[in-house]
Amino acid sequence: MKIENVAFLIPIHPPHYHYIYSLIETFKNNDIQMDIYLVFSNEEDYEKFSMKDSIEYIICEPTETKSIVTYKKFFGLQQLADSKYDYIICCDSEIDIIPSNFTSKNINNKIRQIFNNKKIYAGSTDDTLPTGITKTSANLFPKSYEYLTYITKNFSLYFWWSDLPVYKRVHITQFLNLINYDIIVHEHFDYIIYQYYLILFHDFEIIDTTPITNIHWSLEKLFTDDSNVLNGLLAINYGFSWNTKKFYDLNKSFIELQKGFLIYHLDRH
Repeated sequence: MKIENVAFLIPIHPPHYHYIYSLIETFKNNDIQMDIYLVFSNEEDYEKFSMKDSIEYIICEPTETKSIVTYKKFFGLQQLADSKYDYIICCDSEIDIIPSNFTSKNINNKIRQIFNNKKIYAGSTDDTLPTGITKTSANLFPKSYEYLTYITKNFSLYFWWSDLPVYKRVHITQFLNLINYDIIVHEHFDYIIYQYYLILFHDFEIIDTTPITNIHWSLEKLFTDDSNVLNGLLAINYGFSWNTKKFYDLNKSFIELQKGFLIYHLDRH
């Protein structure tokens, strides 16, 4: 089965090649065809990758960036701005799929749900690490910084990887023209920056999930099988498209029933 109009974009370096090798084997074993674009730091790293026939590749331009992973994601997105894809899932390499749900119809339905729903799921926190990330990421929109301060409750709402990190291709050129990713630092988190763009230009809103989950963090730290929590998230239209390995292991039947299709944080299991 071919997954149409959607591609993976993944920054990669040699210590993580094995995750992509495993992903490619899973695709082959389940007769799945989906384009995977890997962003390599240089030609030398690309030459070390042994499954070249199964991927598309992008070589990053030399850079002195202070955040190589985010830079590679934005550089890769820029290369795909005029591509054939409707949506680009841009994530790290430590991922796996749920083959039964990894179908063109399901993936496209889940992605459309995100862009029709226009909700960003956040947790409320006073931890200096996430608040520093949300605050720093907002400084790429200086004209809207005051509004983003307000909408995030002084940057206390944290939403890093609460939901599938998917970019709408037709947004990419405008989005990247609004920011200067040559000046990014470690605290500039790519998908938070894009979600700020969605708030500012496409009427997305932030939903505080902490009253439901009692987690003072994003849904990245959702590690429960409590049906009240799971049903509470369903009630606010959360889609469970992607889930950490730990959360998936706790809730396999539930996640598969909800048509989740992607697992992340394999390295933190």
